[in-house]
Parts: sequence; structure tokens; C-alpha cells
Amino acid sequence: MAQPIGSAPHLLSLASLHGMLAQAKADFTSCCEHSQSLALQILPQARQHAEPKLLSETLHLLGRCEQVLQQTSETLLHLQEASQLAAPDTLGNILELMARCHADQQDASLAMQFWGKALQAAQPFDDRECFVQCFLGVGNLYFQHEHFNEALYYQSQAVDWAELSADADLQAQSQLHLAATLIKCQQFDLAEQLLFRTEDQLQLPARLSWLAEVNHYLGQLYQARGDDLRAEVFFQAAHDINQHTAYHWGQTQSLLSLGRLKIQQGASDAAEHLLTQALALAETHESNQQRLQIHRELSALYEQRGDFIRATMHHIGYHEHYQQQIRQHTRQNLAALSSRRLRQAEIKLRLLRSELEIRQLRQQRHQEQERLERLETAAYRDALTGVYNRRALDEQLPQLIQQLAEQNLPLCLLMIDFDHFKQVNDHYSHQIGDVVLQTGMQLLQGMIRDTDILARFGGEEFVLALPKIHAGQAMQIAERMRRKIADYPWNEVTAGLKVTISLGCAQWHPGMRPAELIQHADLGLYAAKNGGRNRVCLHEDRP
Repeated sequence: MAQPIGSAPHLLSLASLHGMLAQAKADFTSCCEHSQSLALQILPQARQHAEPKLLSETLHLLGRCEQVLQQTSETLLHLQEASQLAAPDTLGNILELMARCHADQQDASLAMQFWGKALQAAQPFDDRECFVQCFLGVGNLYFQHEHFNEALYYQSQAVDWAELSADADLQAQSQLHLAATLIKCQQFDLAEQLLFRTEDQLQLPARLSWLAEVNHYLGQLYQARGDDLRAEVFFQAAHDINQHTAYHWGQTQSLLSLGRLKIQQGASDAAEHLLTQALALAETHESNQQRLQIHRELSALYEQRGDFIRATMHHIGYHEHYQQQIRQHTRQNLAALSSRRLRQAEIKLRLLRSELEIRQLRQQRHQEQERLERLETAAYRDALTGVYNRRALDEQLPQLIQQLAEQNLPLCLLMIDFDHFKQVNDHYSHQIGDVVLQTGMQLLQGMIRDTDILARFGGEEFVLALPKIHAGQAMQIAERMRRKIADYPWNEVTAGLKVTISLGCAQWHPGMRPAELIQHADLGLYAAKNGGRNRVCLHEDRP
């Protein structure tokens, strides 16, 4: 049994300390204070044992607790020590937490640097949780500055990585942040769908505070739609949950929203009561933004009543917090502008890109480089194979067609399908199926030009766009690809494995839309499969 803090406990065994650490980690979500207490008991004994792994994990957990409890100065000291002891596979998460602490201290420049370092450290271990937290952190920083398009960009990447992680908590967390931004962008229908989906995914009762956020955002959404009755129901539900979980920041936000709603309804006395409660709570935690908003609402409320003394007092309070916010935002805006370089340098997916590909990009013309760099983000890459995804194809193919049409240059499209792929999955396992797709795409990528676009269309189907290539040349390229896959020693992957591909080819003609070009290539693929597979067919119909 753990000794209370302040006593002089005897030295516990490593097994006992690891057991206490496991309990502290388990308690983190439901009772952060108890988790911190256990970590503080473990820390001096971990130092005595001088075991780096135990000490690093304890310091990391202690930092997480302190960050939640807004003890940021202590947090950075503990995390700095943890980062020096950490195993490589845990370093990314420690650096990500340090980034959050710098963001809490209004130092956006350092926060951006640490998120970039965290992504770099997490890349070799495919640490998707770290990817999600980094993208959420950067997105939230943009959200605070009301750069909502940039916030959407990073939060969408967080959602994509969360879905790949199959972690319900990560999915719910990233969807919550994205929904808040969608509301700011007045995308109410999409935000509503996302919030109800998030509510279904929440692991209760551990995530009650997140359920409060769902209700709060639904309240904002219905208030923006003019449905005050439903908005009040959801704001009140959020407040009740935040009271139950003793989450003061959430309580303050719910009271502020309810107060604004009452002002809108003309219920002045009820609004005053709610806003006064909110201000008292806001003084118990560090939230300059909340205090500023509450002072502004109270000042306007008292001015409307003709109580100019109270109105002036709250106006002074508002002005003081506003000046403080301006000073913080001056620092942060400069950092936010400089952080755009991270989109290309650090957040530009070290996750998926090799140094060779980056060097190749730099050698291209400036205009071409800018176009491709936008595709080198996680939002435009297939996580399994590393080739472009359907989103990238849908965006780039129309642009490519327009560019080539203006120059009167040809374009061909190949539709590529791995033959009998379901049988590979069923007979050899889905893991072997993944290896087949990865290896196949590596082989094909070695045969294409930098200007070609190779994308995963869906499942085992891929599309290759070949600019400045006529049908005859495209058929030769397709045949070389077919032989490359068929001749590869697949038996070395697993005994008895044989892999072939079928390819359909189509040439673009003036007036043909992207969807028609894809359809024609698909008809060629259909003919190749009907002809016995492991072959190439050209669809020659003109529109």
C-alpha cells in the first residue's frame, strides 16, 4: 500500500512501483489529482532505483497531470527531464505535451517547434496517437486566432489519423474539435451529424466531460439556427455535467452561454445571475478569454439598464483583459504566420515522406513544387501504400486535364487492379494482402515519372495518370508494369503466393470530363478482367 506524501517510506520493489504507476495511469482520466498524488509518491523512489524507463514514465505522467491542472511551470521541468531519459518510441508524446505547455504559456512559436519535433520523433514508430494530438494542437492554435480555414485543415488531418488508429477516444476527441470549427464556419448540418456521431462513440462514464462539450456545441449550433428552446436544453445539460465532474472551465463556459441566451430572450435578471456566477468561477482558473467575454456581456447588460457605474466597472475589467489578450495575440500571430513553414518542412509529412522524395521535389520548378507540396500532406496520401489517395486524384486530375488541354498535349489514364485480391486476403491473411499492395505500389512507383499521378482509387484498385503520353506509349508502359508485378518473386513474401494485375487504358479527348476518362479506363479494365486477367486492354471509344 502506498505511503502518504511527507512520510519517510522504505524503498519499495520495482514491481511494486510499476504496479503503483499502472494504477496512477488508470486513475488519470477519472481522477487526475489522485493520479498526480501517486506519481509524486513514485518519483523519489524511482530516482533511488535509477531505472530510466520507470523514471521517465513517472515524470511523463506527472507532467500530464500538471498540464491538466494548469501547473505549467512545473510541467516543463518534469517533461524536460523525462525527454532526456525517454525511450525513442515514447519521445514523441513527451515533446507533444511540451508543445501544449508552451501553447498554454502563450508562446506559440515554441509550441509550433515542439509539435514539429514531436511529429519527427513519432514518425519511425507510426505513433498515430501522437500524430492526432500534434495536428489537434496546431489546429487549435489557429482556431484561437480565428483562422478557421487553417484550423479545419489540421483538424481534418487529425480526424483522418484517428480513424486509422481505430481508437474510439481519439476519434471522439478529434471530431469534437472539428465540429467546433465547423460551427464557426456555419457548416451547421455537417457539425450536427459529427456531434451526434461523436456522442455515440463516447466511452462513458469516463468521458463525461466530453459529453458536456458535445452538449455545449449542440447548444451553440441551435442558438445560431435561432432555436433558443433546444439551445437552452443543451447548454443546461452541459452545465449539469460540468458541475458533476467539477470541471470549472466547462461550467464557466456553460454559464456564459446560458447568460447570453437569456440576454437574447430579454430575461435581464436571469442573465445577470448567470453571468455573475460565470465571472466568479472564471476567477478560479486561468482563462483570460472567458473573463473578457463575461465582462463585456455584463457591461452591455448594465448599460442597457442605465446602471452606468456597474457598466463602467465591467468595461474597465473588459478593457484590461482585452489589452492583455492583444499583447498575447501580437506574439502569437507572428508565430502563427511563421508556423506555415511547418506545413512544408515539419508537418509536411515526415510521417510518410522520405528524404529522397523531398530532394526530388526541391529540384522541380517553383510553380510545380508548390502544387506538389500541397499534396505531400497526410490529407492527400494513402496511409497504407504511400501513394496519393482519392481526394488528391479528385483535386489534381481536373487541373491536369485543363493544363494539358490549354497546351494541346495528350493524357492517358491507367486503371490498375490486383487480380483475385480477395482470395489473397482469405487464403494468406489481410496482413499479407497489405504487404502485396505496399510492395506492388513500390514496384510501380519506381517505374513512373515525377509528373505522373499514382493514386489509390479504392480497395485494390489504383489509377495512374500519364500526362504528355499517347495511347500507344501508355499501353507499352502498362505492359511493362504487368510484367514487373507478374515476375516479382512473391514466393519470398509467403510460400505459394502469386500476384498479377490487370490494367485498363483510356486516352483523354477534348470535351471529356474527368469522370468520363476514369469510366473509360474502368471499361478497359473490365475488358482485361473478362479476357482472363493478367493483361492490358485499351478502351478506344470517343465521347
